[in-house]
Amino acid sequence: MLRMDGFRYLPARSPDEAVAHWHGHDAAQYVAGGTDLLPNVKHRIFKPRHLVGLAGALPRGWETRPGDAGEMLWIGAGTTLSALARMAEIPALAAAAGAVAGPQIRNMGTLGGNILLDTRCLFYNQTEAWRTSLGFCLKAEGTWCHVVGGPKTCVATQSSDTVPMLLALNASIRLLGPDGLRELALRDLYRFNGMDHLQIRPGELLTHVIVPLPGPGLRGSYQKLRTRGAIDFPQLSVAITGTFQGHGVSAVSPDLEIVVGAVNPQPKAIAGLDKLRGQALDDAMLDQIADLVVKRTRPQASTHGDPAWRRQLAGVFVKRALARLRDGQAVPVEA
Repeated sequence: MLRMDGFRYLPARSPDEAVAHWHGHDAAQYVAGGTDLLPNVKHRIFKPRHLVGLAGALPRGWETRPGDAGEMLWIGAGTTLSALARMAEIPALAAAAGAVAGPQIRNMGTLGGNILLDTRCLFYNQTEAWRTSLGFCLKAEGTWCHVVGGPKTCVATQSSDTVPMLLALNASIRLLGPDGLRELALRDLYRFNGMDHLQIRPGELLTHVIVPLPGPGLRGSYQKLRTRGAIDFPQLSVAITGTFQGHGVSAVSPDLEIVVGAVNPQPKAIAGLDKLRGQALDDAMLDQIADLVVKRTRPQASTHGDPAWRRQLAGVFVKRALARLRDGQAVPVEA
């Protein structure tokens, strides 16, 4: 049995109190649902002396508020993934939340935790004894990345299910720190560095996720590749949003977004779609977009599955989803 090292639990009753606890205690970490953090504590990946409990501190649920560019959906970072999976306002985001792990995990895990999920790797998310036998790795205690075979680059993977869809929806986040509140576009949160993939300041607390409410005709799709149909983290994920007529061939949407996740430390928004916008979304265009996605997707071997196979499946996922969205058909979460 894996046991956790001793730590002191500090329950917070508000975001301000949580931030004060974090900055007032040594080696502190935030914990909400704990579905990812606590296994890492058991594996001695994290060794906190203080855990700041967020169960009574973070807002839950969602509401519509006016914004500069239209109505915005404000979602509390403490909202459970199971609650988010029942959201009617943005079905594509609900589908992504419903694809996380299994029902027990979704009942505990929160949207904020899923967004700030630590990067994962086959050589990192192991017991301390396993990592010791290998000589550790660049991300934790070692000096060598076993995936790329070098001492400089960590390619541990960002494996959140909600993040690709939130990126495609142009979401932003609200952060609270000792200097007050600030808003950050989700596209600016992640960087290509598996050891330090989040561009937030030490001790900042994610309180809200802000998503523009979809306009008429905007539809989305989330597809996920995993070894088992439940529980597993994604080996590849693809989120698509855009405006579709839903009754046959139309033009490539001017707001089409495609985001590929679970292949790198930084989710990949596919570039190069601008030159295709306005052209007929026929079968030849589906092939062209799929080829573009394959060209711009470079999976790493930090998770299960052959990288070349996962790369090709990114194109397959995109082509299938776009065809269904174009034709007004339901798009399954699993391919």
